[in-house]
Amino acid sequence: MNMRVIGAAALAGAAGLAVAQPTVDGVLSASEVSFYGPIRWSQTVPTGFGDNSAGMFTGGDFGEPTEEVMTGIELCIPKTALDGATSFGLAGWVNSGDRTFLSNQLIHDGSLPIDTTNVGNGPIDWSMDSRFPGSEFVTVDSIPMGSATVDGTLDAGYALYFQQTNFTGFGDNGDATAQGGGGSEIDAVWAMQDANNIYLFVAGNLESNGNALDLYFDTVAGGATGLNSGSGDGGFIVNAQSGMVFDAGFTPDKVISIDAFDADMMGETPNVPRAWYGENTAANNFSFDLAGNLAGYGAANGGALVDGDAGAPAIQLGVDNSNILGVIGSPSLASPVSPDANWAYGSEIDNVRAALDLPNNRLYVFIGGNLQNNFNKSVWWFDAQPGGQNEARNDNPDIAFNGLNRHGPNPDDEMSTGLMFDDGFAADYWLDINNGVDGGTGNLINFVDAAVLRTDGAARFEDVLVDYGSFSGGDVTDATGAPVANPVELIDFDGGPNGDAIDGQDGTAEILQSQFAPRTSSDALFSALMMGDPENPLIGNPVPSLIQVSIDNSNVGGVTNDMAVASAVNAVNTGIEICIDLDELGWDGEQDILLAGWIVSGGFDFVSNQILGDAPSLAENDGDMNGIVDNLGEVRDIDFGDEVRFPGMQYVNLTAPVGPMGCNVADLAMPFGTLDIADVVTFLQRFGAMDPSADLSAPMGTFDIADVVTFLQVFGGGCPVAK
Repeated sequence: MNMRVIGAAALAGAAGLAVAQPTVDGVLSASEVSFYGPIRWSQTVPTGFGDNSAGMFTGGDFGEPTEEVMTGIELCIPKTALDGATSFGLAGWVNSGDRTFLSNQLIHDGSLPIDTTNVGNGPIDWSMDSRFPGSEFVTVDSIPMGSATVDGTLDAGYALYFQQTNFTGFGDNGDATAQGGGGSEIDAVWAMQDANNIYLFVAGNLESNGNALDLYFDTVAGGATGLNSGSGDGGFIVNAQSGMVFDAGFTPDKVISIDAFDADMMGETPNVPRAWYGENTAANNFSFDLAGNLAGYGAANGGALVDGDAGAPAIQLGVDNSNILGVIGSPSLASPVSPDANWAYGSEIDNVRAALDLPNNRLYVFIGGNLQNNFNKSVWWFDAQPGGQNEARNDNPDIAFNGLNRHGPNPDDEMSTGLMFDDGFAADYWLDINNGVDGGTGNLINFVDAAVLRTDGAARFEDVLVDYGSFSGGDVTDATGAPVANPVELIDFDGGPNGDAIDGQDGTAEILQSQFAPRTSSDALFSALMMGDPENPLIGNPVPSLIQVSIDNSNVGGVTNDMAVASAVNAVNTGIEICIDLDELGWDGEQDILLAGWIVSGGFDFVSNQILGDAPSLAENDGDMNGIVDNLGEVRDIDFGDEVRFPGMQYVNLTAPVGPMGCNVADLAMPFGTLDIADVVTFLQRFGAMDPSADLSAPMGTFDIADVVTFLQVFGGGCPVAK
């Protein structure tokens, strides 16, 4: 864009003005309104991801009573597989898929201290670790007689043997479908029996990402005192936890472990449940068989396992992850009463403003709203140069636990497509903003991930990866909202605590991560390659603080669960604030900068109805015309080019001239409808910053005296008198 500045600085100086840059703090102050200019987009859809209302808090409240959780993991186990036992000790926990990282979702005797965080890595000695003063097992006895349909739903006749008293550090599910998504929890354990079988119902959720539920049974005297090694197809279950020591009085003989896997390796039946069965052989060693797998989740798929190993017991299984009650996803000590700058109990996008600060080579974006502290993601896609990705790819840099590539085609399904944007939008830069309570430390953390999106995927130099996935952030408060030492209030990609957090390239690395912004990181690595020292990209001098982001979650206005009132939406002045260097963004200096974005679940897969652009079609509502629009669902199923489902454009132009909120192009500042000195000051500020809203006269793209003359002429004409 040809930008010829003739006297703008002199004009601003003569008026005694300075173009002040906003403070990136997530707050749109009154003095910053003129810098940002008019609202460029306003929300018209109530939020489907929870409304952050005044007065909300989690004070000693673990969530809905766990007796109300009616779905989860259900087993029918032949008594012969449990040594004929009709009473037994039971220990269990939710574990990572590779069984190396234990959650805080444990079966225990009720003495687990309040707000215990995730157990974490490494072998645990349950009998000695001071974090677990009681017993991490329960006794299941006096089991009532009855029979259940094994479908993942609680039947009448079960007796309760355990009720959870701890929040989940493995995510709180918010997707009420049978497969669920976003969380794992053990809310309660129930049992009953018939003549030949033990029925076990574990109320809660087991996220379909491969997380596991490990259940250990102490059925006869003797047994294992800990875990040594495993053998057979499921030997990894024990090997990954080798060195664990059980509580005194608990010596298990059997183990049943439930997880999920891609059944056909083609992505057509992804992440279906399966079960493993293990027996203690000797010296704390367990031998495992695959008991089999199911066709999928929910009642229609529950029942007998298939394709198990020969000799494995005939276990039945049902898994229904539709529970959205149960324990909460953050510590239950009193978190802040909303409104609070750090905490929100719902997610919404209310309005968007933006400003180009050309003298300082920066783009500022203000997004009014809030982001719940449950690791929901606020995802933003920029189109700032020719090229880019109209269909999201799956070979971008690996960042956010490969969450970016989760938007692209399923690599295991040749027929899969990725997220499709509108015609005219091709993303070339990506930001993910998220916050939540760290299950390991119990602290509230804010993080931002960033990546460059190239037309042909991640950049390489002579087949060596040079593109980074970048991240920045850290602790904000503890789990109760109390300050922590050195809180990360501004997320600024400064290279990490020591200013040197950037991976080198040894010639084989397929994942490169940096705490500098991604484009400057890639440029630094390329320079290091040219200098013959690719393992030391710091010699390429990556520039710190090219991205700055801040979150303020104070908003309790804006949209609600069932209304989107324009006056309330436009009044939201707290949320997410972004400042990004224009060279880092990749702006070509000519095309308008476009922005698409939405709020999505923690796994990046389930998109809310809080998206930018024109509202999704009311056809999503099955005829419901009250303005409530359904959440969009699976991200790979979204094609914004589908004009039936998504009429209009699902993005916002951040740099095109904006029509006045007031009576004409000179009515730039409140109070709108009145032309006064505030409009003159705003025009001079925007003219000095080369903001497109001050480009009022041809030649467009050139800021010169013609724009000033046009402004003065329109200003002198005044506002039309209302009739």
